[in-house]
Amino acid sequence: MTYWSVLQSAVCALGLLAGASNALTLYQQIPGAAPTDYIGPGLQATAFPAFDPIQHTAPAAPVPPMPTGVTLALATGEVPGLSKKMRSDYVGISIELSIANRILGRNATWLNPEFLNHLQNLRARSGSVSVRLGGNSQEKGTLVPSLAPWAHDIINKTEDLTKPPGGTAAPIVTYSEDLLYAMSNISSLVNVGWYFGLPFLNEAQITPVANSVSSILGPTLQGLQSGNEPDLYLSHLRRKAPYGIPEFIADWGRVKDAYLPNRNDLIAPSVCCSWSIDDVLAQGFLTQYGSFLKFVSVQHYRDNNCPATPPVETPQQLFEGFLTHQAAVDFMLAYRNASNFVNAAGKELVLFETNTASCGGFAGTSDSFGAGLYLIDLALQGASIGISQVLFHNGGLGQYYNLFTPPPGNQTAFRKWTTSSPYYSTLIMAEVMSKPGSQVVDLGLNNNNPWTPGYAIYHEGQPNKVALFNFVSDASGANDLNVAISVGGGSTGQNVVTASQISVKYFYPSAGSTADKFNLTWAGQTMGDQFESDGRLKGTPVTETIQCVSGVCNVPVKAPGFALVFLTSDGVQVDPAQATVTFAATVATDRIGSILIDPQALATSNGRGGAQEAFNIGGTSFNKHSSASTQTQIGVAISLSLGMLAGLMLLFSR
Repeated sequence: MTYWSVLQSAVCALGLLAGASNALTLYQQIPGAAPTDYIGPGLQATAFPAFDPIQHTAPAAPVPPMPTGVTLALATGEVPGLSKKMRSDYVGISIELSIANRILGRNATWLNPEFLNHLQNLRARSGSVSVRLGGNSQEKGTLVPSLAPWAHDIINKTEDLTKPPGGTAAPIVTYSEDLLYAMSNISSLVNVGWYFGLPFLNEAQITPVANSVSSILGPTLQGLQSGNEPDLYLSHLRRKAPYGIPEFIADWGRVKDAYLPNRNDLIAPSVCCSWSIDDVLAQGFLTQYGSFLKFVSVQHYRDNNCPATPPVETPQQLFEGFLTHQAAVDFMLAYRNASNFVNAAGKELVLFETNTASCGGFAGTSDSFGAGLYLIDLALQGASIGISQVLFHNGGLGQYYNLFTPPPGNQTAFRKWTTSSPYYSTLIMAEVMSKPGSQVVDLGLNNNNPWTPGYAIYHEGQPNKVALFNFVSDASGANDLNVAISVGGGSTGQNVVTASQISVKYFYPSAGSTADKFNLTWAGQTMGDQFESDGRLKGTPVTETIQCVSGVCNVPVKAPGFALVFLTSDGVQVDPAQATVTFAATVATDRIGSILIDPQALATSNGRGGAQEAFNIGGTSFNKHSSASTQTQIGVAISLSLGMLAGLMLLFSR
């Protein structure tokens, strides 16, 4: 080894020491050597919830088979039950603030091309994308002009030492203005509109954060969230008793008056769990503060996997609970009254954060094909009752329900991202709602059969698309659905005006089961297997053409599967000017040279995406999985540094 190479190694080891509290990640790059799976001593990548290989068993098909022949005649004009007009980016993405650097990129000039590609797929279908940065980790955030220059990062996380027992496990997040510039740059590339979470529990920061976010993001800022799940403030010991709905309403008003007096783009109350939105509205929240609100928000998951309230069902039972239309209907039932109330007041109700289950979701369920079907059904059910937008939440390595997940920090040089079923749901919804002003109605298809729901999507009084589901897993074909669709005719009392042919795109699992997790296909394309995604769809797009006979078009839907039926040629083809736009994902992630460090020591020091993930790997719920301590990281850095320097001294003394 040359003197220079030894010096280079020593200097980099010292860099590791200096950056022990900032995300500095080194990569083992041995030419010709097979990459290892080291994340920590004896720990494989699949030990993280985001990459858990567990797969459940699809429920047995109904015996006898369900009714499979369905007739659907769609009326035109004024149709009872149609929703209000919806935005094209109806389903957006919610990203936990504490892992924004892992998803967006390290800084404003080092953006993750995989993230851009995932967003571009959506933008090509819906024209724009809505993304929220926030969650539990927004609440005590601090904005600074810049972080330490050697970090080259936009997020710094420290453990919340004031967190009492039973409180949330969100880290205290410090973020630089470069995060906001990264967001702005992303908007210029893929037309993102942003929501940003203000630090409601760090009041001195509320005004500077709001001003900086507004100034830097400009018109791409869609709203600022003030307060995140305040109905948990008391149980998580963030406010003292009494703290019920009246106290929160007064508290929110006090904060608004003191720090946000002239804003009309706020998002609240974002209740999730202990209080109903109906009760919050009934006690005057919207009446008092409506002029300051851009959106009225709720946050909720159908189920939860939180340590304080462990599930009583078996994992298999939990999985099966999502595989029925009733799951989406029951979920949205709680918001029907609020939706009517808010819309009547001229405001919009948004489901600001949701997914399958809070506290990270469930192994084998939240990233399954069945979960993908459930989330499409949930979004369409929300639209049918007048909810203006739905955001699917994405966390870090500690979550099962992610849309997409980068590989652990010391594997980014040789592994790609993992794209899971909730992303397919988002992608599909971008096509379902691609025309601004779409209206949705639940058809009660197949006599309200719980396994075969269907929705019609209208535009300007004309049925434009039909969404068809089949939740049953059955390779025999006995439960394959066939829907005979016509526009007019039948019970409508109108003349048949069906086109001579229609187009259909299908969402199918890889092996014919709702339990399948990877290599799912939408319109013949896939995001691939675990650790195989760069955010670009693979394969040739496939759209089926169905000839209609006597004004009737027979659409088959395999068990299990989803079909999006295009009743006209409008919207079948994804915008060619946008569909071909991609971002190269071939930039080497070994950004500081091929410096050889013991992979076990490296893994212990910062292998989960930099030292910043020591305190939490993306989860912000109490008792979630966390990695090596700061003391361990610093200790490893010191050992490496001293060892390198000792080697230098020995060499130069000869």
